Amino acid sequence: MESLETVRAVVGVPVVGRTPRKIGNLLKAADLPLEVEAVCYGDGIGLVLADSPHAESVAALQEAGVRFLACANTLKDRDLTTDTLGEGVDVVPAAAWHLVRRQHEGWSYLPL
Repeated sequence: MESLETVRAVVGVPVVGRTPRKIGNLLKAADLPLEVEAVCYGDGIGLVLADSPHAESVAALQEAGVRFLACANTLKDRDLTTDTLGEGVDVVPAAAWHLVRRQHEGWSYLPL
């Protein structure tokens, strides 16, 4: 039997919008092993704040294996601290650099 290579997708999240639904659709449609990182920046940072109305959806996606990342630059620009982030959300120094670096590493980029 042939081993299936994991597909890696990095998702850019500049606005909240329907992001949880779109990432959920991505997971449902995947017919290969899939690793997903969602990088939240700008207005998209609202998705991963502890008091977000989407906290339950984010938690469910995390349980499904999605890694959520917050941009440190956005946190600083909005006078937010890591204490304001939801559980399990990691921080990257700059969303733009993380997205570029992941693409350089061969990850597929999905802008939402």
